Amino acid sequence: MTKAVCVTVDVEDFYDGMAVLGHEVTRAAVRPNGLLSLLERLQSQATQPKVTLFVVGNHAAMVRDDLAAFAAAGHEIASHGPDHGRLPPGKVVSWLRAGKEGLEDLLGVSVLGFRSPRFDIPAEGGLARYRDELAEAGYSYVSDASLLGNRSPVREVPVLSWRGIRVGGGSYQRLLPFAAVASAARRSPGPAVLYYHSYDFDDTLPGLGAVRSPMLARQLLGRGRIAPIVWRLTELFGSETCAHAAR
Repeated sequence: MTKAVCVTVDVEDFYDGMAVLGHEVTRAAVRPNGLLSLLERLQSQATQPKVTLFVVGNHAAMVRDDLAAFAAAGHEIASHGPDHGRLPPGKVVSWLRAGKEGLEDLLGVSVLGFRSPRFDIPAEGGLARYRDELAEAGYSYVSDASLLGNRSPVREVPVLSWRGIRVGGGSYQRLLPFAAVASAARRSPGPAVLYYHSYDFDDTLPGLGAVRSPMLARQLLGRGRIAPIVWRLTELFGSETCAHAAR
C-alpha cells in the first residue's frame, strides 16, 4: 500500500490558461461553482479526505470565499504562481514570493507549497538552482514532475508517474482505465500525488461544439469523466494534504 495519496487541485481560470497558450476561447456566461461543489462532496465522504489547492494568485480574489471555506475545513492552500505564465527569467524568486505572499495576505494562511503552472524549470541554472530559489522565496516543499533528491533544500512531492506516463493528472486519467490509476497509486513508493483542475468540477467549460483547434479538442475530450474518477479514488484511498505528506 502506498504511504499516502494526495489529491490536489490547481485552482485557475480555464480561459486565461488557454489565452496564455495562444488559444483565445469564448468565455462561458456561467459563473464558476466547482470549488464549493467539490468541498461539499469531500465533506460527505466517509474517508474525510483533505486536499491541497494550488491557487493562481490573480484568480484567487474571484474565489476568495470558496478558498476560505476550504481552509476553514482543514484543507491546504498552496501557490500555483501569481499568474498562469511561465517562470520569468531573472525574476524567479520575486515571482515565486509574490504568489506566496499574495495568498497569505488574501486568506490569512501560511502557504508552504508551490507548483509551477507548466511544470517548467527555469532555463538559467537548471533544477538545482530552481530548488534553491524556491527555498529563498520561503517555500518548504514543491510538487511538480521533477526530482532532485537529497540535495534539494525543499521537500519534493512529485506527481504520480508510471512507466513514464503522468498518471497522476486528471487529463491523463480520463484516457486510462481506472484500475491502472488505482494500481499505480498503490504501487507508489512515496506519496501518490494526483492533480486536477478547479474547472473539472463545474459547468463553465465550452461544449465540444466550440472546438476550433486540436489543442482545444485535447483539453475538452472526455473531461466529464474526471470528477467521477476523483470520487472513486478518494472513496478508495482517502487523501491527505501535500504539506502533511512532505513532513
